Amino acid sequence: MSKQFLANERNNVNHFNYYYFTNAFTPEELDTIKTIGNSYPKQLAEVGGGDDSQVSDYRKSEISWIPEEPNNQWLYDKISQYAISANKEMWNFDIWGYHDSLQFTNYYGDGGHYDWHADLGPGISNRKLSVVLQLSDPKDYVGGELQMNTGGGITSVAKEYNSLCFFPSFVLHRVTPLTSGTRTSLVTWLCGANLR
Repeated sequence: MSKQFLANERNNVNHFNYYYFTNAFTPEELDTIKTIGNSYPKQLAEVGGGDDSQVSDYRKSEISWIPEEPNNQWLYDKISQYAISANKEMWNFDIWGYHDSLQFTNYYGDGGHYDWHADLGPGISNRKLSVVLQLSDPKDYVGGELQMNTGGGITSVAKEYNSLCFFPSFVLHRVTPLTSGTRTSLVTWLCGANLR
């Protein structure tokens, strides 16, 4: 089942819309995603890019990278199919595929957060769609709201477990601080020609 927010007129597309799917994966697939994510080395999340990347108070989380390799290909393929559908419904961006590995992310109840940012910057201007899969039940943590700021106010994205959200990578967004529990998500980006 898919849901759409921020009214979309097909003849006058608002590129600040987001689109999400509920019950995107089966329970068995969700368990496998968590097992895969926890099997790769963890690191503190950084901000910036390339040689300028650094750990910062601007972002407090733990991540691991899930590479695109044979055992994980089914996950990349399934997200790709959802991305094709969402993009066709909403934006019709020119998308080629992935540029980065899938990012498995944990925010903890000690203030874990990611302040306002866009998923673009030096060397990453080819990101078109950002993707967030909710892997935690919202009853298991407090805070941790995924919010967007399109210039006309702040919008909170649904926190439903197993929801898969797509939004343009140029939209400002944040994850608000957690005060308890753990918020786990899978994040990635679909890319195309550099924005110009």
